[in-house]
Amino acid sequence: AVAFHEGRLTWEGRDAVNASVSDAFDSFDDETEGDSGPISRTIGSGPVDNINWALSLQRLILGGEGAEFSVRSSSLDEILTPTNFNLKAASTQGSAPIAAVKIDQNGAFVQRGGTRVYEIVFGEDGIDYQASHISALIPEIGEPGIQRLAVQRQPDTRLHCPRSDGTLAML
Repeated sequence: AVAFHEGRLTWEGRDAVNASVSDAFDSFDDETEGDSGPISRTIGSGPVDNINWALSLQRLILGGEGAEFSVRSSSLDEILTPTNFNLKAASTQGSAPIAAVKIDQNGAFVQRGGTRVYEIVFGEDGIDYQASHISALIPEIGEPGIQRLAVQRQPDTRLHCPRSDGTLAML
């Protein structure tokens, strides 16, 4: 998975997160020192968790096979640095290998089963992100399987979910 977040190009895969030198998208030089240096971390919780997507919201959100992770600094307004980098599970739904989409300050992703759509939003408690099932009213809407997600913004916001049977589910 690839994303731009806070002036860094991030590459995620297997159970690792790698972010470029600040404002140098093509540099991952580990000899760069200080807060602008590259970031290289592993998730380090449970089994190896493949990262299927990355989404730059108020925080960097990673969609793993077993959980969704919020990448954060120690404070909401601080930027990520090599020494100020924390991974916390935002949800344990698990993600399908389908790119998530951004809708304003929120995101939408397909759950690891491939038929349910979840929204990831900043919690009312103001602490971190959490996931909610947005296809719960019609659980079979994603069957037999969702292939990708796309957002339409006009005339109103709609989430298009092309399915494997050639039809389109819309939320």
